[in-house]
Amino acid sequence: MASLPIQLINFPHGIIPMKSFSARRFHYQLPVRSAIQMVLVTIALTAGMTHIASARPDSRLMRRLSRLLSPEAISALFWGFAVFGIIASILVIWLAIRSQTGVRYVELGPSEILVPKASMSMKHIRIPYLAITHLQIVNYHGQRMVVIHSKVGESRLSEKSFATPKAFESFLQVLQERSNGKLS
Repeated sequence: MASLPIQLINFPHGIIPMKSFSARRFHYQLPVRSAIQMVLVTIALTAGMTHIASARPDSRLMRRLSRLLSPEAISALFWGFAVFGIIASILVIWLAIRSQTGVRYVELGPSEILVPKASMSMKHIRIPYLAITHLQIVNYHGQRMVVIHSKVGESRLSEKSFATPKAFESFLQVLQERSNGKLS
């Protein structure tokens, strides 16, 4: 087995040996199915709010709301929800398009990682391995996510955005090796 070359890095506390690593790229993109689902749910909710605003709402609902608001205010409230839904729909469509056309990988380079700042963010940050303070695996609604804490900033990567769960595991293993086992 061939050993990797060792690079010495000079720090105030002394010289720290560091292995020289080759770059590894992993496919990372919001799945098309998830992007489509986000868009459809948002459009459906907006259509529902627009329908409620344009049609005469249920009389029981109107009686309850009329205790709090005037009929004009109730109508304005429903139309406000509809406008909010339209704006949210436009934002979600824009986000879905950007997620499908942006950078589609994360990279574990020789001395730093290139990762999105957040799961659905298009803004990527470079984090040197030496700046990583803590790696954390979080379960969020049945989906695993790795949170990378560093002096540069925080990044969150969702398991479902990797090509396969095995690719996520491989990414975690390599990241843990290169960040000197800071995974908890």
